[in-house]
Amino acid sequence: MANEEQRTGTFGAGDVTIFYRVFGRPGRTPILIIHGSNYYDSYDWIDVASALAGDREVVVPDKRGWGESTWSPSKNYSRDAFLDDMQAAIAAMKWEKPIIMGHSAAGPVIISFAVNHPEQLSKLILVDTQMNRDKAAPASTGNPLPIFPTVEAAMAQFAKLDNPPRFALDRARALEALKKVEGGYMLKRDLDNTNTIPLDQPGYTSRRPIREMWEELAMVRTPTLLIRGTRSSRYPASVIERLTREYPHIQQAPVDSEHDVSRMAPAAVAEAVRKFVGTN
Repeated sequence: MANEEQRTGTFGAGDVTIFYRVFGRPGRTPILIIHGSNYYDSYDWIDVASALAGDREVVVPDKRGWGESTWSPSKNYSRDAFLDDMQAAIAAMKWEKPIIMGHSAAGPVIISFAVNHPEQLSKLILVDTQMNRDKAAPASTGNPLPIFPTVEAAMAQFAKLDNPPRFALDRARALEALKKVEGGYMLKRDLDNTNTIPLDQPGYTSRRPIREMWEELAMVRTPTLLIRGTRSSRYPASVIERLTREYPHIQQAPVDSEHDVSRMAPAAVAEAVRKFVGTN
């Protein structure tokens, strides 16, 4: 990992406490990076954030239910909750109109942020987010938490995946992804993290419209960049063709990578971002 200086902190957001890493100092337009789901958190973006922080602040929070952030006691992992957390991050940093960047499953969230709060960001950067994802149904709660007897056992389990997460390949990363519990090690991740109906709000409905992704992307008026891995399964030829045909205003920056672009192509990602943001 890069050895650039980083500071850490926390802020309150709804029913959780959000942990974040901050790089750089106030200068040009700051960047807020939102990590994806599955097995990612702010740790995976240290190299990219460090590379971008030479002339600005860059903040990467752990999403609620991930990493060092607390789990929602009400199991509130709704779109509203994630957007509210982004607003809380911007307020905690005392920023105005940052650049917002999101990887993978963070894509639909930051697209929604740009549509619902266009006055609160200056530019939008999508990083290898799947564009043809259907609307997700509310998930159940009470999903069992697997306990691994050793760090190595956890690494071996996830190394079996077609596109293994970084902690399956890097023990130092694995130590950051796991916490010691009775009987072994557990992921620092609430497995109920896709639940969209808070337990304390049984009649909950979203305060912001939940739309199909292509439809909502068409509503974005903020300058937008799409960084995509040339070897990523998220971008078959049909998706690239539709993006190019229907969304010619969205800049595309292919990088030589699979889906885990922050691990496989951090320098290329940082360079694409720098080129897009220019002197802003």
